Amino acid sequence: MENKNQINREMIREGGDRLLPRAAVIQDMSGFGRVSLTEAIPVMSAMGVEVCPLPTAILSTHTYEFTDYTLLDMTDEMVKILDHWERINLGFDAVYSGYLSSKRQIDIIHGFMKKQKEGGALIVVDPVMGDNALLDVKTVYSERMCELAEGMRRLCGIADTVTPNLTEACLLLEREYPRGVVPEDEIISILTGLHDLGARSAAVTSVMDSEESMCVAVFDGNEFYRIDCGYVKRLFHGTGDIYASVFTGARLCGRDVVSAANAAADFVAEAIARTMKHPEMPVRHGVLFEPVIRDGYFSKSEYPNRIKKLG
Repeated sequence: MENKNQINREMIREGGDRLLPRAAVIQDMSGFGRVSLTEAIPVMSAMGVEVCPLPTAILSTHTYEFTDYTLLDMTDEMVKILDHWERINLGFDAVYSGYLSSKRQIDIIHGFMKKQKEGGALIVVDPVMGDNALLDVKTVYSERMCELAEGMRRLCGIADTVTPNLTEACLLLEREYPRGVVPEDEIISILTGLHDLGARSAAVTSVMDSEESMCVAVFDGNEFYRIDCGYVKRLFHGTGDIYASVFTGARLCGRDVVSAANAAADFVAEAIARTMKHPEMPVRHGVLFEPVIRDGYFSKSEYPNRIKKLG
């Protein structure tokens, strides 16, 4: 055991408050399109985690390539849900956040996370703000984006692990997005910057470490690593949400940061491989993660080793 924040399901005793690790998962819910809660709930449940969803918004579809979708903001209801959870003394082994739409939502979740962390909960923050280079300067420097980035920095300050993509890491650190291959010293600098915000560890996805390979860059609090992801020159929607979900589930099942990062990368790679067998499937439908679960992925005791030490 690393510390009280690392939970192993064998530690959950019958007759206690819960028989499985319990995670509060805070994300939006889309009725169609594999993203956010529609990925986190089945993935983490299949890993043996009791998932308690806290929706930040409810949409008819996700927003990528869809128009005229419906959206119900859940901010006021989030307060009521958290108040009820507190009245019934509901405790969690982990709190994992994804998309948060406003400064108010971030403030609400910051308070919730802080209380749960005091009780020993693992805190995982996926600071969802955007992807790729974000070439629209008006978007990057809009008042809303600046507020979101500042709020996400506050969440990083209490996180055990943050899981931004490269774009989000650059927004958090207020540094220029590196176009093309990211040198090893720059990868280490980005990870160090996230640690300096207060995060105990970090896993940065979508990092191009060569012309034909992508990795997850990981800092476990002591050492720097790269987790090989291979590379397919195509967009895959929702993979960041899957990655953070598998990572959190793996941590709750007793894996350390690097091992959990490796398992998450391998699961995403397998889901992408399944998806590539069906070129007729639109990008906006996401990736085929369900067959990977169906075929017993999480029954494995070990996964292919994609880990390489940096520095």
